[in-house]
Amino acid sequence: MIYIVSAENRRRFHHLLTEMHRQRKAVFIDKLKWRLDHSAGLEIDCYDSAEAIYLIETDPATASITSSVRLLPTHVPHLLSEHFSDLCDTPAPRGSHVWEATRFCPAPATPIGAPRRALLGRMIAGIIETAFIFGIEQVTYVTDAALAPLALRAGWNARALGPGRGRGRHKIQAFVADINSEGLRRVRQSYGIGAPLIRFVPADLAKAA
Repeated sequence: MIYIVSAENRRRFHHLLTEMHRQRKAVFIDKLKWRLDHSAGLEIDCYDSAEAIYLIETDPATASITSSVRLLPTHVPHLLSEHFSDLCDTPAPRGSHVWEATRFCPAPATPIGAPRRALLGRMIAGIIETAFIFGIEQVTYVTDAALAPLALRAGWNARALGPGRGRGRHKIQAFVADINSEGLRRVRQSYGIGAPLIRFVPADLAKAA
């Protein structure tokens, strides 16, 4: 399942958020060698703000995090507007109905290949489901050469905002995806997802209610 963690329910997910930031440091800083700020073993930046919504997928058997992503409304400063605007041929879509997805982070021990593709597919489905709830009509994202084709083939209606920067595996590119029910249907079909993935409260609290 994928939990939606927003300003309204973050207190219930403090332990998961801490582990998410720990995983982000392990993946982005320790493994990929990105030059990012970190403190006390956690990767946190200025876009981890009150406006951010996190999607955190957990393993039902172990409750451990399997992947996560951050969503941020584009009417406030965000990565594409502040750091990657040169990736766009024309000004990137912005507004209250356009959100940016960043920091997609598989758990550090996730094997390369099919397991990571499955995580990405489920997270894209979770993003679309979340978008329906919050009235999000488009999602922008910046990705590298490894993830770009996987995200494009996932089934949602995504297109490049420009030719990108860099070459080979170092190339990065900006995209925008339109949110609609047909895109969700195709993503679910592509990844064998038979039911909604998102939740607002931990499973134990839902059972108690």
